[in-house]
Amino acid sequence: MKTLRILPFVIAIVSLLVAVGSAQEKMSKDDWQREVNRYTQMKTDLQAKLADVNRKIESLQADSRRLDADYTTCKNELYAMVGSNAEEAAAFGREIEAAENGAIELLRLSDTELMQRSADVSALAAKAKGFRENKLSLLPEFSDRLDALDQKIASLQRALAGAEKWYTVGTWARDRDCLWNIAKKKDIYNNAWLWPKIWMGNKDKIKNPDLIYPGQKLRVPAGNQLTAEEKAAARRHSSKN
Repeated sequence: MKTLRILPFVIAIVSLLVAVGSAQEKMSKDDWQREVNRYTQMKTDLQAKLADVNRKIESLQADSRRLDADYTTCKNELYAMVGSNAEEAAAFGREIEAAENGAIELLRLSDTELMQRSADVSALAAKAKGFRENKLSLLPEFSDRLDALDQKIASLQRALAGAEKWYTVGTWARDRDCLWNIAKKKDIYNNAWLWPKIWMGNKDKIKNPDLIYPGQKLRVPAGNQLTAEEKAAARRHSSKN
């Protein structure tokens, strides 16, 4: 603010010196005095205008502080209405932000990469569902963000549904279907050793990987290598036999 107050005066003085310097031989004492008076009045007018601007700025800043205080009070009252507070709301917001970032990361993946991280999509969907159980989710501050998150998750789920491969189990007598033989099929993995992927991708249907039944519709997870979890599951099963 001090710089703003001084700057017009400096400009006026410099202008005066230039004017006086360029015309000093032609100006009489009265002319010189009139120029001094004119620039002095200019300085006074500028200072008055600057003071008026400063008063308006201070008034606007005061209004802004009042509005900020009113906004904070309003938010705290809303938080209290759902049995929460500003600290809990901030933590809830950070959790939503982490989920939003996770959804954005998954949306950038190719279909193949997304298939390999289908478990992450399921976990994200479960987390979003959990957010809705928090009363803070009723507030516009969060409900709009959660609606957008749900849309991202729905998009991921549609992408998975379109990219997933499924296999319907045939009979042993006709098709010789077991997880080993299914994994060995050229249009599945073309690698029998990847059978644990099918097992772990269908744990809700396959309790014992040695027992599958005709008509079962099995999801075929993407990938051409076993994950650490799939390898561990295969080792545990082998140790029981």
